[in-house]
Amino acid sequence: MKFSLIMATLGRKDEVDILLNSLTNQTYKYFELIIVDQNTDERVYEIYKKYKNCIDITYIKSDKMGLSYNRNIGLTKCSGDIVAFPDDDCEYNNDTLEKVYLFFKNTAYNFYTCNTKDKISNMAIFNAGNKSAEINIHNIMFTAISFTIFVRYENIKNFRFDEQLGVGARFGSAEESDMLFYLLKNGNNGFYHSNSFIYHPHKEGTIKKFYSYGKGYGALYKKAVFKYKFYSLGFYFFYNIIIKEFIKLCLYPYEKGRYTSIKSRLYGFIFYKL
Repeated sequence: MKFSLIMATLGRKDEVDILLNSLTNQTYKYFELIIVDQNTDERVYEIYKKYKNCIDITYIKSDKMGLSYNRNIGLTKCSGDIVAFPDDDCEYNNDTLEKVYLFFKNTAYNFYTCNTKDKISNMAIFNAGNKSAEINIHNIMFTAISFTIFVRYENIKNFRFDEQLGVGARFGSAEESDMLFYLLKNGNNGFYHSNSFIYHPHKEGTIKKFYSYGKGYGALYKKAVFKYKFYSLGFYFFYNIIIKEFIKLCLYPYEKGRYTSIKSRLYGFIFYKL
């Protein structure tokens, strides 16, 4: 069972080195790494040269920015049975791939996700669930983030990331959740492991980043309702994400982040084009 790890990268160097070093230490060795480099300089190419004789790496230089666009380039080049999308600043445990391999070997699930934490502070980087669970349309936001997702290639061979979504696009997040909605809509199932971790630095977001991510979140729910026909998510979005948040804003008017959240999510829902 071969893994294809697709890493689109921009603006980072030392973090990429850390990830590749963690890959050299994997107890499960049958994998390839596909680097899609959006940098205009040679920072990542130099790291590629450092590791190219240690692990199986395909290096691709891209002249267009955008996370979804460049992951799609990677998808056209992969040859593995299991596909994953490590961030350029995450880090695998030595047994990460071995755990995932054993999961797919011993179950019929189509995709796998796990938890995350900052290696230094042990802080989680998203509001992950504290119990392992089968993934459904209502718990996706608490059971998956892009660099923790591993999926059987046969189930996404006809899928391409929505290039309106993700970092560098107008709606700056949720491209991976869109993939999971696609998988669930097509009868696939996945499982979230709360006690397995992939490391990722915990970073405080800016208002600009928060707004961009919120637009992606709103766009995702519009797509889930009108394309995938998950109608219950329309109610969930407007009741939990808009109405309840608006009530909290009225009670706590000085929480500017809440206003940004409501505004950006509504923007995404209204202006995303199906």
